[in-house]
Amino acid sequence: MSLQVDAIPEGIRPRIWYRQRAAYAFLVDAPLTFGHTQLVCTNLCTIEDESFAAASPHIVHCMRKLQQSLPSPCEGWDSLACYTETSGDYIKTLVLRVSANEARNQYKVHLVPYYRSHLDGTNQLYQATYDADADTSGGLLHWLGKREVIVDSDMLPDRNDDAVQDRIKSWNLEGLASLLRGDAQC
Repeated sequence: MSLQVDAIPEGIRPRIWYRQRAAYAFLVDAPLTFGHTQLVCTNLCTIEDESFAAASPHIVHCMRKLQQSLPSPCEGWDSLACYTETSGDYIKTLVLRVSANEARNQYKVHLVPYYRSHLDGTNQLYQATYDADADTSGGLLHWLGKREVIVDSDMLPDRNDDAVQDRIKSWNLEGLASLLRGDAQC
C-alpha cells in the first residue's frame, strides 16, 4: 500500500528524506542530535511486535542512509551542530520508540544519530553525577533526558515565537533532508 502525500502533515513535507510504501522519515524540528529523524510507518496492525517487524526494513534502510550520508557536521549546518552539541565521528544510531502521539495504525520510531561528542557528554554527566573515575562510562538515558529537557524548554510553550522559528530556520533542515535524499552535495 502506498502512502498518499496528502496523508503527511504539510509542515513536515519539506523535511522528509525517505518515503516508501506506507512509511516516511523526516528531520524533526526539535532535534536531540544532528540528523535526529522520526520514522512513521502506517497501516500496521495493533500488535507491537508485528508492527516492529513490519517497520524493521524501513528502520534498517534509514539507519544505513544516516550513517552513509550525514556529514561530519559540515559547513551549512554549523548552527544545527552547535545547538545539538554534535561533533566528532558518528558512532551509532539510537533507535527510540518514544512517540507520545501516534494514531492507532501508526508505528513511530526516533532515529537519533550519536556522535563522539554525545558519548563524551554522556560519560562526563555520568562521572559528575556519581563521582566516578574519568574512565568510567554510562548514563546514556540520563544524557538523553537532559537533552530532551533542553529541547523542550527551547521549543515550548510557544513554537510560533519568532526566535524559535528563526533558530529552526538557521538549521537548514530542508537542505539536510535534500542531502539525505541524495538531491544535494554537502
